[in-house]
Amino acid sequence: MTRRTLCLVASLGLLLFTLSGCDWLSPPPVNPVTPVPSSGAVQTRVTIVGTGFGAAQGSSEVTFSSLAASVLSWSDSTISVRVPLVPTPGGKSTIASVIVTVGGKIVGNGTFTVVRGILYMAERVGGMELYLVNPDGSEQTRVVGGLGVPTYCAWSPDGTRVASTKLLSGYQPLCVVDADGSDELILTDFNAFFPTWSPDGSRIAFQTDRDGNWEVYVVDADGGAPANLTHYPDLDAWPSWSPDGSRILFYSTRPTTFPLDAIEPKVPPLKPEIMVMNADGTGVTDLTHNTATDWFPFWSPDGTKIAFQSDREGVGEIFSMNSDGSGQTNLTRNAGLDGGPTWSPDGTKIAFVSERDGNPEIYVMNADGTGQMRLTNSPAWDAGPSWSPDGTRIAFESKRDGDYRIYVMNADGTNQTRLTGETTAYPVWMESRWPATRSP
Repeated sequence: MTRRTLCLVASLGLLLFTLSGCDWLSPPPVNPVTPVPSSGAVQTRVTIVGTGFGAAQGSSEVTFSSLAASVLSWSDSTISVRVPLVPTPGGKSTIASVIVTVGGKIVGNGTFTVVRGILYMAERVGGMELYLVNPDGSEQTRVVGGLGVPTYCAWSPDGTRVASTKLLSGYQPLCVVDADGSDELILTDFNAFFPTWSPDGSRIAFQTDRDGNWEVYVVDADGGAPANLTHYPDLDAWPSWSPDGSRILFYSTRPTTFPLDAIEPKVPPLKPEIMVMNADGTGVTDLTHNTATDWFPFWSPDGTKIAFQSDREGVGEIFSMNSDGSGQTNLTRNAGLDGGPTWSPDGTKIAFVSERDGNPEIYVMNADGTGQMRLTNSPAWDAGPSWSPDGTRIAFESKRDGDYRIYVMNADGTNQTRLTGETTAYPVWMESRWPATRSP
């Protein structure tokens, strides 16, 4: 080896040795961090425990799945933050990657489980307000204030937004707000009730009396002109999207012995029937075809079945049918009033409210009506069951403590636990739609 070659090798070695001390070749070590608590819904306050964060935040940040968290306090070993709006598609828990960045460099990482919280109405000074609570009862946080008489609120499919109604200057428009209470958007300048999201989260169907009678409308979730889908002078109400987003269920008092698109009814209005139409309002079809009251329809999670209420056998019962209207079957068959069917996320069970015991209680049964089991047992009102996304628990409303409160229980009725202390109502965990004829 020549002297020139030796000098070149020595020089390169010295250069590499010198550069090895540079930050960009030797980044600071990435230490594990631990979020406390380890899971929760949006707006949960979390303490990030670790080392090497630095004494002050400066330009540093904490992210959850690349979304910046709101930093409440910062020290070298603990950082307090609030969880950002991490999507929970389909209600499923999401594992968010937690990364602590100091001066543009990653110094710590870990994971946090984001869960779907429970929405509910709370009676506070000035009226009803919309709140969000973690499933364990922690972190009760206001989402929307100043609500009027609540009719319904609904999670967007990805869990980042909430549709609700809000009392404004004598009318009740449809609003959409981020789940952290920010970016509220008013979608209608007229009354709107019982909103329901399309499965892709792009549209919201609802019922309104703006035309002098109840109609089913749809509006883009980001704003735009609301469209009347039903265009009929009788009652059309309670819209419900099919799981694939192609059709909408509703109930109607329009007579069906004449063409459904007739401009005027030719016979007196009938009792409600279950109808289905395409998502653009075409192809309206009567599914139930009888002279009794059939209403409050609910799609099964796979879209093959429809549960609904009917009084065709003398008292309100829960029926099911195939999505084309065939196979109509009474599932409950008892002398008491049964209503408010709510499918479990896997479609194998239905929770419902029954008065067969003399007062409203929550029951559960298999999807074919077998295995009916009473879950609650109090002398007061128990109603409004709403399944957890994993089907293991049920949130509900109870008056057992003297006023309406939100409770949660295991799917078999065990471990009934109160979550709220003030007057509250209408829990919505995954989905909950039920006619609220509440006891005084």
